[in-house]
Amino acid sequence: MKTISIKQLHARTGYWACIAKKTPLIVTDRGEQIASLQPMPETAALRPVFKGRDWSKLPSSDLDSTVFISEERDGR
Repeated sequence: MKTISIKQLHARTGYWACIAKKTPLIVTDRGEQIASLQPMPETAALRPVFKGRDWSKLPSSDLDSTVFISEERDGR
């Protein structure tokens, strides 16, 4: 298992994220292990989030959400 420092992770996050797709990484801070980056299970990566959802079964409403959001923002 590869070990990298938090400084290395910060400097090249995208690179280390790509490496973590294939092999686990341990992240250290001043020599102390603080985190690990693990590959995602293939089944989780391929599972569509919205597959099979029937959005027509959700309750409908005539209310406009922008009214509520505007009222909240006026209080700031």
